[in-house]
Amino acid sequence: MSKKQEVVILGAGAVGCSIAYHLAKEGVRSIIIEKDAVGSRASGKAWAVVSYPPSLLAEGQDPDSFFGMPEGESASQWQDLFWSAYYRMADLAMDIRERGKIDINFASNPATRIATSEESENAFRQLMDYFKKNGYYEYEWLGPDDLKKIFPGINPEIRGGLSVPQLQLDSFKYTLGLAQAAESMGAEIRNGDVIGFDLKGNKIAAVKLASGKKIEADAVVIAMGPWSGQAASWLGQEIPIHVTLDECLRIRVPNGFPLHSIYSDVSIIPKVDGDLILAFAEYTSAQHFFDAARRDDFDSSLTDMARNMNVEAAMNLLPDLLMEAELVEHRGDLTAYGPRPVFAKPLLGRFREWENGYIASRFGGQGIQMSVGAGEAMADLIVHSEPAFGVKKMLESLRPD
Repeated sequence: MSKKQEVVILGAGAVGCSIAYHLAKEGVRSIIIEKDAVGSRASGKAWAVVSYPPSLLAEGQDPDSFFGMPEGESASQWQDLFWSAYYRMADLAMDIRERGKIDINFASNPATRIATSEESENAFRQLMDYFKKNGYYEYEWLGPDDLKKIFPGINPEIRGGLSVPQLQLDSFKYTLGLAQAAESMGAEIRNGDVIGFDLKGNKIAAVKLASGKKIEADAVVIAMGPWSGQAASWLGQEIPIHVTLDECLRIRVPNGFPLHSIYSDVSIIPKVDGDLILAFAEYTSAQHFFDAARRDDFDSSLTDMARNMNVEAAMNLLPDLLMEAELVEHRGDLTAYGPRPVFAKPLLGRFREWENGYIASRFGGQGIQMSVGAGEAMADLIVHSEPAFGVKKMLESLRPD
């Protein structure tokens, strides 16, 4: 498409703002339309970690994991979305600081999965075997004594842990920074409630707002997370979305905490500003999460159960941790996953029936991590009308057919 044309992006979450940012880098102007505010929904409340990609790929070998896939499917088909953030986030953080005038609190730190039983230790050692077999060597096994040096008050029953690299950032600052960086290069952000499209032939001519206004568009990208299915229905497209409620606690401990994430019955993620994220204690398996956290009614009300179980699990792992801790925030929001049995498979690409209609959705709990690669791939696809050779196969597997 000509660089003089205009793209309308529906949704100012991390993915929508990343698409606007990458389009601006290509010299293409975009308008982001958001009902609430930039980063006000799930993108601004996420844990905001970039996991070591081989860990995510290894999980795909286990059908009970978040990335477990049925026969014929594999997260390796879209592994470029994981690696893009892992390799590009440091440079992106610098560009956001320069163009968007925001420090996203980027940092690198270890992340250790704690083994509390023989079964979990064996599972983590199998992950190590997967890493070695596939040529990944950025990992180490920490024994009980190693962990006690890092976390002196840790539960004495631990058996050790598998430690891998991890990146982190502030999710709200990252999303807002992408938006402001895109604005500095010509993008525009408008507040509005999208209620439909004006259609002409096989093209979207304009986006209709509840205010009665219409915004003409040369291309439209649906990046509305859990609400993407509704927007796609205006195009006659059926997009199944498994809507879940992701919750976490943000706490502050007076004596500080090592910049070292730990994952056990609860996820404890220290942030650069000194706060800790506690999450996921209430779920015993991936299937339990997808069943219990399901919100077909789009109810985003936070639950006492999540708060209480996260606190209890954290105190069991690190008994002294919460004695004088302060609860800063109980937060969470709705996220969009794929339908059973490919919950973790995103949607990315152009609708086959619509010449200028695109979608980027169903990133679930990995929206921050996949936003970098998704933004770049979508911008390239929109500008050049066909996927770049390096991501052609990936987009073929993720397109909304």
